[in-house]
Amino acid sequence: MKNKLLLGALLMSIVSLFMACSNDRDSNPTVVSPTTFTVNPPALGEQYIQLSPTNNVNLTWSQPNYGFNAFVTYRVQVGIYDETTGTTKWNERDIKDDAGNVIGTEPVYIDGSFNKCNCDISGEDIAMAICSIDGFTSTDDYVDMGYRVIAMRVHASINRSEKEEVAGTGITSEPVFFKHMAAYCAIKSPAYMYIIGNCNGWPAPVPGAAAELATWRVFETEIGNNLFYGEFDIPAGTLQFRFYKALTDWDGGDSWGTQVDDAGVECAFKDNVFEGVGMAGKGTWLFNDFPGGKVKMTVNMNTEKVKFELE
Repeated sequence: MKNKLLLGALLMSIVSLFMACSNDRDSNPTVVSPTTFTVNPPALGEQYIQLSPTNNVNLTWSQPNYGFNAFVTYRVQVGIYDETTGTTKWNERDIKDDAGNVIGTEPVYIDGSFNKCNCDISGEDIAMAICSIDGFTSTDDYVDMGYRVIAMRVHASINRSEKEEVAGTGITSEPVFFKHMAAYCAIKSPAYMYIIGNCNGWPAPVPGAAAELATWRVFETEIGNNLFYGEFDIPAGTLQFRFYKALTDWDGGDSWGTQVDDAGVECAFKDNVFEGVGMAGKGTWLFNDFPGGKVKMTVNMNTEKVKFELE
């Protein structure tokens, strides 16, 4: 009888083990790298479309096969199709090393991402992408190019974070075409951030302070690259400041500094250079006994690092 009970317990243990392994597989599915990804032909692909700030263009697609019902991030890239050569010039930007040398290119997507298999893209975003591909950097450069064939494709991936894809999950669709689409003068300007601190009297970061803070901004070195730079003459003494991505008041959520808490973090220059990290929050960089002079400020929002250099 004892042997039968032991045998029964053993069999139950084996069954439980297999069930546990099955449950583990269910909760930790194996990701399959998809090989195909299709965007549906757009309903307005044959029509004449004059882009404007008030209209939208719709795209739909099917989810790539990852082997399970994954939470997927989708981004849209715009291109201009050349009917003469049969090639598409996509919206891209240069990748540069620390010395400023171009070492490659990377895609530039429409601002924002999607998690469903359809999207409405604003005419303004598409027009800005087209103007960027054409190389227009100011309203003085702009030339009306008329109706052209505009291509769009979608990049899908499973992401660990906003900027990090899970390896092997990224896939880009074949393009779809809008055969008669016209842009307008929608020149995207470089983004910027404001400096607010004792160097400019701690003005409240409200819209009404924009004119006062116009000379206290760091600008993107290239449109959309999230790398900001500025030079400022600051007198000697204590220097304390943080950045604001927008003037939405003290608690608007757009402050960017050393830490989340509203407190100074003491910092020091070494051989006239300070390098550190930044994050969303109200913590400030605090330099006691600042010697005064020109300060070159670089803020890399891609890596969330800063570099301040004394000249």
